Amino acid sequence: MTESTRALRIDLDGKVTDLDLGAALHQQRKILGRAVRASLEVVTRIRQPDGTAVVALAGEHRQGKHPNFYASLAVDELGGGLGHSLQGPVVFAQVTDDGELTALLDAPASAIKALCPQHPDGISVFIHLP
Repeated sequence: MTESTRALRIDLDGKVTDLDLGAALHQQRKILGRAVRASLEVVTRIRQPDGTAVVALAGEHRQGKHPNFYASLAVDELGGGLGHSLQGPVVFAQVTDDGELTALLDAPASAIKALCPQHPDGISVFIHLP
């Protein structure tokens, strides 16, 4: 039996969801597409000190969506200084040098979960004054 791939999705309110992506590539694409509610795009690849890499995946057409501050914090915490904001739901997964998804290791998963609230209570309201 092949090992399934574990990933984490961060919603706008900081809610973290464990995703079981399965082992088959077509199954992973389908689950990831549903998780970000759009076609996928790799936003950034973050090389870890142990030589592994974590990718942040978001919707391809995310412009105009609300920024995901928790996902941006997670990218920064994992060492991938992000030059632009992440928008919409974001999925974090481990990736090989060949670009294949593998199970997210405990260290990055714990770092991501530590940044997000245990009981998210919704998206903050932004007030724009003229």
